[in-house]
Amino acid sequence: MNKKKWSLLYIALNIFIIALIGILDPEIKDIGKIFYNARPGWIIAAVGSMVLYWIMDAAILNYTVSCIHGQKSFWKSFKVAVIGQYYNAITPFASGGQPAQMYYMAKMGVPGGSASSILMVKFLVYQVVLSVFGALAFIWKGRDIYSYNTWVFWFSVFGFIINAGAILLLVFLSISKGVVKGLVFNTISILSKIKLIRDPARTKEKLKSHVEDFHNGIKLMQGNAIAMLNMSLLTALQLLCFFSITFFIYKGLGLTEEKWVNILLVQALLYLAVSFVPTPGSTGASETGFMIFFRFFFPRNLIFMAMLLWRIISYYLNILAGILFILWDSISNFIKPKA
Repeated sequence: MNKKKWSLLYIALNIFIIALIGILDPEIKDIGKIFYNARPGWIIAAVGSMVLYWIMDAAILNYTVSCIHGQKSFWKSFKVAVIGQYYNAITPFASGGQPAQMYYMAKMGVPGGSASSILMVKFLVYQVVLSVFGALAFIWKGRDIYSYNTWVFWFSVFGFIINAGAILLLVFLSISKGVVKGLVFNTISILSKIKLIRDPARTKEKLKSHVEDFHNGIKLMQGNAIAMLNMSLLTALQLLCFFSITFFIYKGLGLTEEKWVNILLVQALLYLAVSFVPTPGSTGASETGFMIFFRFFFPRNLIFMAMLLWRIISYYLNILAGILFILWDSISNFIKPKA
């Protein structure tokens, strides 16, 4: 089955899961009336928040490119950012975004080594800022989550540990390159002996190049505290935009009692809780997690509608935008030789 068929099957699976949740929820009544009474201005704000998330992602990418490689147009960075979000959405653990972005960055004139360094540094900053949001969320709302559902709380803790572990691994990579290479290469040798890796030499060479690229990127950014601070601030704004989508949906459904900061921090906990689920877009876990986490804020007759709007805006909009940009790029490449 080719990639296009897998993508269509995957999207169909997502829709099926959401429909199943809706069918199994006994509180779903008058869904058409809920849509009719929704406040469009707030829903548009939620969509706008997602667009700002893409813009901030492009700004971070563009800024990092300018620091490590050289200035490129913001529009090209925006295209690469949106396409990366698309491939993150359709691959397990968001693993497809960086390879796709490296490919499109090469088309805009950024060599593979520089592109890898740029994306690794950007990923490191993202993980650090996300961990700060997670720590604040645990301090602010952790007790409430624990008292409501201990399983949900420990899923969030597990996600936080994985996220923090990724940061420590990347930092260790940058400091003790030789030690990490040895550990990785020994692991590859063991996996090849039990037939889990067919070509250990090629795998080692690939990982060696990734370690070198990341190390070079870190060296370029070391001593440039202003650049790292700017990237961190832009990433914080990016996550604020993404986590605020739920608050705008809350207001769009006519609810007013809850504060923005409470919803934002619970959304951060949800993000951490589902981040390690190995399905593309954390399918199933995201939808179920939203229904559990946000029963604090949405009445039972509105929680499914809130989840549906959140998933459409924060996830399916990514897929739609990415497809449009990929098609646009393909058409542009088809027309250019003729011109």
